[in-house]
Amino acid sequence: MRLFFSFIFLLIFLSGCSVKQEALDVTPDKVQQLTTELTKLSDTIDYQEARLFAYEALLYPQILAKRYGLVSPPTFHNFLINTGIKDRGLCYEWSEDMITYLKGLKYQSFDLRWGVANKGEFDEHNSVVVVAKGAPFRTGVLIDPWRQSGVLYWAKLGDDPEYKWVENIERSRYYGTIER
Repeated sequence: MRLFFSFIFLLIFLSGCSVKQEALDVTPDKVQQLTTELTKLSDTIDYQEARLFAYEALLYPQILAKRYGLVSPPTFHNFLINTGIKDRGLCYEWSEDMITYLKGLKYQSFDLRWGVANKGEFDEHNSVVVVAKGAPFRTGVLIDPWRQSGVLYWAKLGDDPEYKWVENIERSRYYGTIER
């Protein structure tokens, strides 16, 4: 019984780790930084579209964080999902929701792809990769809202210090982001 109360106390104590919305503000500086990264993908990228994409990619994780009742760190949130306390918010679910939302905005300059690291392993990680229209996966920018609990992390694929990304072609096809 003592173990049960200790677990309940720990659960209540850790529920204070909820992600605070004010910590997830979309700032003009972040929008500009991501816009700059996106425009480097190709000379054909429309600047205004890149700016809109950057804004939406930074904002939508805040909406998802609220919808998921997100707590930090992400691995603890995963634990809560795996024990049935929370319903949604695993990295692949972030990816499903992000790719569906961004695809619905019908960008002309970009294609969205599904990236996976450590596929089939205990530490598998999934995220969305944005590429210039028709460009190869390896040239893309990773957009990962899971890693920092709803604050968007982005990096050129080869510059990610934590993961080696490959395309999950089946998932990219499933979401209709590639036709191959």
